[in-house]
Amino acid sequence: MPGKTFQQSAIAQARIASVWGALNDPKSWESIPGVDRIVDSVIDPEGQLQGFSFESEAAGRRYLGSATPAGREPEKMMAWDIETSEVRGRIVVILGAADPGTRVEVNLRMDSVSALSTIFFPVIAAAVGDGFPKAVVDFARGLSRP
Repeated sequence: MPGKTFQQSAIAQARIASVWGALNDPKSWESIPGVDRIVDSVIDPEGQLQGFSFESEAAGRRYLGSATPAGREPEKMMAWDIETSEVRGRIVVILGAADPGTRVEVNLRMDSVSALSTIFFPVIAAAVGDGFPKAVVDFARGLSRP
């Protein structure tokens, strides 16, 4: 099955601890490429985001998806396995020091799910890829909120 990887960095105008806190807010993920709206989320008693369901629109079609934990290193990295009816993949957000603020690197791997989704995959990947750089800048800006 075909796949595609995207990578982009941007600067969040906030300290790493603040950006990490924002990553645990489900609303922050609504500006990540491939996630348009959070439908439901799971937050543990410590306030850590443990998963979410989302809607995504690509190439004129709306998809319902889920994100489950794929890794977490506090104040350094948060990763999610994502899945919709057409694609699955992984979103990895890596944080690093920047002067001023925090460097936010977003890596997105997408793979088609089935032979049928392979037909639509190039259109979906192109739609995500076209908006990826701006979406990562918007994502980092949103992580800068107090």
